[in-house]
Amino acid sequence: MRYVGRMLGVGLNNGRPFAFYRLNSRSFPNRRAVIRGNEIYIANQTETDNPYVSYPVVKLLENYAVVSNGLQTVFMAQALEEESPRKALIHVLDALDYERDDYSTPRIAVIVECGKARGWLGFVGREELWVKAIKLEEGKALFTATYNVDGIEELELSFSNAEELAEKVLRLEFSHPVLAIAVVEKEGGWKAAVKP
Repeated sequence: MRYVGRMLGVGLNNGRPFAFYRLNSRSFPNRRAVIRGNEIYIANQTETDNPYVSYPVVKLLENYAVVSNGLQTVFMAQALEEESPRKALIHVLDALDYERDDYSTPRIAVIVECGKARGWLGFVGREELWVKAIKLEEGKALFTATYNVDGIEELELSFSNAEELAEKVLRLEFSHPVLAIAVVEKEGGWKAAVKP
């Protein structure tokens, strides 16, 4: 099975936008997702001096949901107070750049807008930086990942609620799964779920 590291995606289900995040890890599999109000954090459970294995992964705002694999989650949420999603992604990814770890791990991020069939995906690695506006299509999701995904790939996803989405994302056939997080638009805001 292909190892893609951290992956995230965006799509449309029953006319409502959604986003997801899946953590796959060979080096630090002992991690969990912690929900605190309108934020979700990845918490490492083993001792390490690696600064990149615990981080804010989801920030839910009134009009937007931000999902990423690092500190950029917080900065993008702040940038959205004054900038468009596209500019927030460009500015924050360019400023933070890729992670300075042994693998030069890319930073990836997605922003999805409440009530709209559109989202934005962003990626910054050692050799490239891109941000793309995504027109969402019913029953489909577009995703990127830190490793072994060339740009953006598509998959089919349908579900009845956030819990089922998280479960389906966790069962996708990529190696070394640890956890999955789903964010789905619902009446009056967002609904998040975590598996396991």
